[in-house]
Amino acid sequence: MDFSWNDKQQRLHERMLALGQPTMAAAVPERLGQLAAEGVLGLSIDSAHGGGGWDSLSTAYAYEGLGATLADGGTLLAAGAHLFGVAMAIQAVGTPAQRERWLPNLAAGQCIGTVAATEQQSGSNMGAIKAVVEPAGDKFSAQGDKCFVTNAPGADLFLFVGRHGATGRGLTVALIEATAAGVTVGTPLQTTGLKSAQLAPVAFEGCTLSADAVLGRPGAGMAVFQIAMSFERALVLAFRLGAMQRDLDEAVAFSRDRALDGKPIARHQAVLHRLARMKLRLETSRLVVYRAAWALDQSRRAHTEAALAKWHLADAALESSLDAMILRGGAGYLEDAGFGATIDDTLGATIHSGTQDVCATIVGRSLT
Repeated sequence: MDFSWNDKQQRLHERMLALGQPTMAAAVPERLGQLAAEGVLGLSIDSAHGGGGWDSLSTAYAYEGLGATLADGGTLLAAGAHLFGVAMAIQAVGTPAQRERWLPNLAAGQCIGTVAATEQQSGSNMGAIKAVVEPAGDKFSAQGDKCFVTNAPGADLFLFVGRHGATGRGLTVALIEATAAGVTVGTPLQTTGLKSAQLAPVAFEGCTLSADAVLGRPGAGMAVFQIAMSFERALVLAFRLGAMQRDLDEAVAFSRDRALDGKPIARHQAVLHRLARMKLRLETSRLVVYRAAWALDQSRRAHTEAALAKWHLADAALESSLDAMILRGGAGYLEDAGFGATIDDTLGATIHSGTQDVCATIVGRSLT
């Protein structure tokens, strides 16, 4: 088993490290566009469709590099929802015509995609959603209200999940443009963290869709949605690996410089143990994320690996953010230290793409 990166992967990682610096200086609304201009939004899209042609493992490593220097979890979450939740689903199950239509624009960032699945009364229970995709001759009609849609005000394309017909038990996934008649994006929600991801409700009122708007087979949308979620859960938080490395490096430097009773606090066992736990969480998170990405590259379903990666990384990032703050004592609790915003962002990551309980259920069911 080889844990090294080849030269091409290393150069990509280093380019993402460098990209994060000027992107951090850009105004928040401009950051997603700057990432698009550098090919970040299409890294794992096939080169034949204008993407970078990178595999999932290399893409995870690239996003890790970006997260090490771009301390904007909201923008990186929106980028991941676009690439992993929408573009990779189209690449995996779309028709040749759908790939040709959507992937080049998604890769270039000329079209921003996001998933519209969650509803107020269903949460992560896709079997309980009320939205409907109704067959109507050779067309379809989409109806329903979605909530907590990531980057909804900036999205051009929604991956919409609804029941197949008013009385149907299956699901149908449809690609709906934001400009379609009947689509209304609501007022952005005031979230605790991940503010640049801009969650908002979206109403779909009798949207008329052509047959080629359906992704996968009508009525077989659960499988399509699971594919989208496997890519998203496995990779959407890969940038947090870079953020955890940055937090650890800064915590180590602080512990060496901060003196107590005439000696650096790094000599105190309690501090060493806190740093060691941060290191342990980082390395175990890397392993589960890279393992999930590798499984996707082997064309495996990877539902369990993706759930484990998302669950473990989200929890580990939150705990390490708290450790990084606590190491600094009262100074770490000041607003200008930045840990409040980081902790709020990592709290949001424990919910996005499936809570701890949702991921644990997926893993538990795979065992029984």
